[in-house]
Amino acid sequence: MKIVAHRGYCARFPENSIVAFEQAIGAAADLVETDVRMTRDGIPVCWHDPDLRRVAGVGIVIEQVPAAELAAITLPGGARVCRLSDVLSLARGRVPLMLDVKVDGVAVQAAVIEAVIAARMADQVVYGVRSAGHLQALIASGARFARLAMPATPDMLDDFPRAQLLGVRLWEDQVDRAALARIRDRGVEVWVTAGVRSRGEAPGYINAERLDALHGAGVDAVLVNDVALARDVARRHGKEWRG
Repeated sequence: MKIVAHRGYCARFPENSIVAFEQAIGAAADLVETDVRMTRDGIPVCWHDPDLRRVAGVGIVIEQVPAAELAAITLPGGARVCRLSDVLSLARGRVPLMLDVKVDGVAVQAAVIEAVIAARMADQVVYGVRSAGHLQALIASGARFARLAMPATPDMLDDFPRAQLLGVRLWEDQVDRAALARIRDRGVEVWVTAGVRSRGEAPGYINAERLDALHGAGVDAVLVNDVALARDVARRHGKEWRG
């Protein structure tokens, strides 16, 4: 089961920050996940929310300001909003990236594709899409990335094209026999974002017992905040747990 560092090593470092990505690589994550949004001047940046309110307490909206203005803002822990191009350069040749592309549209798709190709990372990127339309457009673009479907619910997977998928992402609280069978029927991988939403857990939160359960269920990859915890569980499983 691959360990995917959710927003970098965000259990200990500011999410989606250069230090969180560096520390995730140092902690031997199999992949590093980051979110992608677009600034007003068309620059892809690595940020989860549509604005800075939750993290920095200010209502600056990502798509309404230019990248240079965002980069000038010092966030808690000394972090800054990163450009996707910088994160691609950081990861190249060291670890694959999973991109959770938060917004649809021709412009953002083209900008992401351009950044990935410019960084020579096309074979080291998993491109996550949240809608069937986005996936169809990505296929039509001819971009040769591994593609991960991220439907809101397992039943929505039926809307996604059956071909050209690496896998399907579920939330931890969606993992059951029916959902796993639906994905396995397509012959693709099962990825899981840790965190039980009904308990109000942060996305990516998990404990060792639940990691054991996902491993036992045959999940192929899990997105976690605490890379060291996942690695400790991996060592306990020894050769049974393969990254």
